[in-house]
Amino acid sequence: MNSKKDETNAKEILTDFDSICYIISELNEDEAKMKGNIRAKGVCPVCKKKFKHLLKLGYVCNKCKTQPIRYYIDLYYKGRRLRIFSDKSGQSLDSYQRTKNILAHINYELDNHIFNPDKYIKEELEKFWLTNLLDNFLKRKLPSIAPSYKKHYVHMVSLAKDYFANKDVRELRKMDIINYKEHLEKNFNIKSKTIKNILDHFKTFLNYLKNDLELIDTIPSFPEIELVPYKFKWLSQEDQRKLFELVAEEHKPIIGFLMLHGCRPSEARALKCRDVNLNNQTITISATFSDREYRERRKGRGSKPVTIPIHPEILDYIEQRVKNSLPEAWLFMNRYGRHYSENALRRIWNDVRSKAGISKELRLYDATRHSLASQLVNQGTSLFVVSKLLGHSSIEMTEKYAHPNIESLRAELNKLSLKEIKTVTKLSPDKNLAKKAL
Repeated sequence: MNSKKDETNAKEILTDFDSICYIISELNEDEAKMKGNIRAKGVCPVCKKKFKHLLKLGYVCNKCKTQPIRYYIDLYYKGRRLRIFSDKSGQSLDSYQRTKNILAHINYELDNHIFNPDKYIKEELEKFWLTNLLDNFLKRKLPSIAPSYKKHYVHMVSLAKDYFANKDVRELRKMDIINYKEHLEKNFNIKSKTIKNILDHFKTFLNYLKNDLELIDTIPSFPEIELVPYKFKWLSQEDQRKLFELVAEEHKPIIGFLMLHGCRPSEARALKCRDVNLNNQTITISATFSDREYRERRKGRGSKPVTIPIHPEILDYIEQRVKNSLPEAWLFMNRYGRHYSENALRRIWNDVRSKAGISKELRLYDATRHSLASQLVNQGTSLFVVSKLLGHSSIEMTEKYAHPNIESLRAELNKLSLKEIKTVTKLSPDKNLAKKAL
């Protein structure tokens, strides 16, 4: 009698849901044998009571039928209690099944003696997240970057942060770099040269992590990028003369200097009277403008000051300017007594191009520095000499200007012939007489 009464009470107490959960829990001995436990984070948002753990199904509040939205793994490892709230990528454990999968993987690592708790503890993980490392790298590098380049540098860091996010740098592989390259090609309308610059920048960042911070041991291989050779635009001396005539008189000194000396516009803007040696008729280029900032060094890593001769056609202007000015005065000034700005030179050149009716693709840089170098190379000037005039650190940088024009090619080509060369032998008078006698 008592047993039947107890059975009746049990049926009244147990719901179908509880019965199913009980049966399932009995069938999942493997889950119960795993090292570590899955815990629910928080309590029922309705009744404020703890969730009930049902193996296989997870945690639930029987009364309110609610489930937790966050979980964690409770694990003892080498005498230390670990509470793991995220996976290796730092993502929160937001479902029971996902948490169970992570626990199963941890057990696999434990069995194979490759478990590293630092890869699961968020505070430790954050030290290796690419987004955080890129932020720190930018803070370290930004003060030393030229102002005109800072915007591009920040943009490249931003691209990498958006793509890699919380990826652990220790898990970075070659395939990740390849996927990043394909992501840039697919989602941004940028040239292959720009993509190469972005990847080169990312490689510099990884070198910093390897050599300076010693956070990684190796750097993944980077994919090769096929670059389309840049087609330099340049002018002949005749075309330069025509365009120079269209320059307003007040701006001819600086434009003429650029055309006759080939220095960068940013370097010409930064020249001061102290840079001129009238005795030797030379000028030393040792500073530049980067955006609006005057910097006492030339553009380019490791670039040294370069001293070049002053062209005779600009010498009178420079002599008068130096003799009548203080050493710190700008060599080339605008009507307001200040140095030329980058925008001012751009407006001057745009006005010249507009008057000449030529393409906007021809930059001032092309009409001056590129043109001078190309003209000299075409006239037979050695690459070594041109390299010194331009202030290049190596001849390899100068070789890009070795593109002879069509007339010089024609002159060389005309030296060849498929026709037989006939030589006419003129006999001396005595030999003619001898021939007639025969």
